[in-house]
Amino acid sequence: MTPTPTLIFDFDGTVALGAGPVRAYALAAVAGIPAEQRTDFLTRVLDEHSDAEALDGYDRVARAARLLGVTEQELSAAYLHSRSVLGGAEAPILAPRGLREFLEQARAHAEIVLVTNAPAAGIDRVLRVLGLAPLFDRVITQAGKPAGFPAILDDLRAAPLPERFAADATRGPVLSIGDIWENDLAPIRERGHHTALVGTRIPAGATPDLAAERLETLYPELLAWARGQVVPAP
Repeated sequence: MTPTPTLIFDFDGTVALGAGPVRAYALAAVAGIPAEQRTDFLTRVLDEHSDAEALDGYDRVARAARLLGVTEQELSAAYLHSRSVLGGAEAPILAPRGLREFLEQARAHAEIVLVTNAPAAGIDRVLRVLGLAPLFDRVITQAGKPAGFPAILDDLRAAPLPERFAADATRGPVLSIGDIWENDLAPIRERGHHTALVGTRIPAGATPDLAAERLETLYPELLAWARGQVVPAP
């Protein structure tokens, strides 16, 4: 029997796209500063090239807001606000083109898992809005990536496979897909599994098995991997 693989997806920037959530976070973070400063701040933090050291849009907002005197408590409150409005008019998102169809095909061959550092609040609702809720076998929130990823991987490897697979099916390789090498992929690579990096940020030292600016570009390779036809070499 061919071992059953596991596909792990990140959420923000991988499954959920768009600048809406980062914009909502930014506006909430600097609600207390003068309006003219807010306009300039928003323009800068929504430019993904404005801070090469930031891991993503959320990190870019936090780094810039701290320079304006925004406290960690205020940043935390702003982040929670952005999650509470996620997927609505204040923080619109969309899924990568064709993701639902890809997941429907991949589920025949692989376990599908979502792992995110975001809190649980709103995730299930947003997945329903995107039409993806029934397609993930597990949704793991507040993952604490990267430090928490090894324990999560151990738990996944010890857990039973979904019921759609044969009772005697064994676990196979893992492939993690995300937009932040340090958080989503490096811990998986260190355990000898496979990785796919999406987006334009490829830090020095990153060695993903697959990489593309858009997730949909990788569907053929990911589906082939899930079927056991193509296995990237870690």
